[in-house]
Amino acid sequence: MASAAIALPLAGSAAAETRLLPHYTGSFLECQTLGNQAAQRGELTGFSCVQEGHYVVMYPW
Repeated sequence: MASAAIALPLAGSAAAETRLLPHYTGSFLECQTLGNQAAQRGELTGFSCVQEGHYVVMYPW
C-alpha cells in the first residue's frame, strides 16, 4: 500500500475546518491535483493520497 501526505500551510485562521469527505480517484496525479485545487480554494489544510485496490483515495484534513 502506497501513500503520499502533503501538509499545507494555513492560509487563514487556525480554526479552519475541512468539510470534504474522502474522494476516490484513478491515480496519484489525479488525487494530488484534486487536493491541491481544494487547498488553493481554502477548503482544506492538507490531505493524504492512499492506494486502496484499484483506486487512490484523497483523505482531506
